Amino acid sequence: MIELSPELIERTLIFFREPVDNPEILPNVLPLIMGLVIMELYFGKHKEESLGWNTAVGNGVLWTSTGISLYLTAELTQMQLYLVYGLIAIGGLVVYLDFFHKWPSTVAFMISSAAVIYSVAYILVIIVKSPMPMEPLTYQAAALAFIAINVGFMFIKALEKDADSFSSRF
Repeated sequence: MIELSPELIERTLIFFREPVDNPEILPNVLPLIMGLVIMELYFGKHKEESLGWNTAVGNGVLWTSTGISLYLTAELTQMQLYLVYGLIAIGGLVVYLDFFHKWPSTVAFMISSAAVIYSVAYILVIIVKSPMPMEPLTYQAAALAFIAINVGFMFIKALEKDADSFSSRF
């Protein structure tokens, strides 16, 4: 269980402030932020629509390409290098499993959803590109940031008017 200490809250807030405090990471995080916002708003607006296999594969590619981008553009510590290799490997595995439909669609579509893919990639970019120390508090803050991002978008999507509903067609 994560204890919400002031240090944990402060470390979590870094995930949201870092693009403003450290603008040189914007080329890495801006596509992730834009993709997450657009895709989450899209699925909030079109509640009847669901993620398909082609989108799941594309979302998996995002993890691999983000990892490769970090590998090529960042000076990595040994632990950061392991995280980047992990993102590339997990992205490749997700692409393979999605591409060949090797797992149930319910599992694939949850793991390959924009909320999971984009927020995990964003958080990893912040960990690698920011001066946060690689320690348990950072990992707890990353988990809390992941939860906050996803709960925030669940709330926003719940507020959106469904474009696919019968009443909105008239």
